[in-house]
Amino acid sequence: MAASDRVVLGPLVGSIDQGTSSTRFLVFNAKTAELLSHHQVEIKQKFPKEGWVEQDAKEILQSVYECVEKTCEKLNQLNIDITNIKAVGVSNQRETTVVWDKTTGEPLYNAIGTCISAYLLSIAS
Repeated sequence: MAASDRVVLGPLVGSIDQGTSSTRFLVFNAKTAELLSHHQVEIKQKFPKEGWVEQDAKEILQSVYECVEKTCEKLNQLNIDITNIKAVGVSNQRETTVVWDKTTGEPLYNAIGTCISAYLLSIAS
């Protein structure tokens, strides 16, 4: 299909919602707030001790990539021009902590969730 056959809806807005149990990417028509497409991926949680929540940081990052890619594929199937996505908002886990190696870009450990983050901060002070 030629690019000229694409549906032009005006500006589109994307939203990455990266939570503790899943990641979603949603695309809306900026003028009407109509949801045009979305994709969601579940995220595994690990509970190594009572009250501790950990997640694989690379899995979190990969889930964002997958959601954006799949949503854009769906928009293309609907003949919606993805170049009209003019902004992307991000909502994340906020208090989850990941430490990355500045040289390799690899996480040094799992993402540590809110419960354990609060515990570690309390014993450090």
